[in-house]
Amino acid sequence: MTGNSQLTGVTRDDASDSSMAMPRALTGAQRQRAYRLRRKRAVIDAIGEEALASRITLLAMLGDALAALEASGTSTMLIEIKRESVTRVLKAIVTRYGIDLTG
Repeated sequence: MTGNSQLTGVTRDDASDSSMAMPRALTGAQRQRAYRLRRKRAVIDAIGEEALASRITLLAMLGDALAALEASGTSTMLIEIKRESVTRVLKAIVTRYGIDLTG
C-alpha cells in the first residue's frame, strides 16, 4: 500500500438508512407524563431501600403513606403496611440528616 490509504469501513453514523427514525421532540404533556412515570418507578424501586432513596422519593413515599392513613376507606391491613412504610421513611430521613428527636 502506498500513498494516501484510508480505511473505508462503514460506521453506524455513516449509514444513511432511512428506516432509522430520528427522535422527535416531546410535547410538554409527554415530558410531564414521562416525569410522573419516572417518579412512580423511583417510589416503587425504593420500597425496602429507603436509606438509598433520593429526598424527593422519600417525600413522595411519606406523602403517599400519610394520605392512605388519613383516608377513611383504608383497610386495616393497608393501614399497617402504610404505618410500616412511614416508620422506614422517617427512620431514613432522621438518620440521613442527623435529626435528634429527643430534644
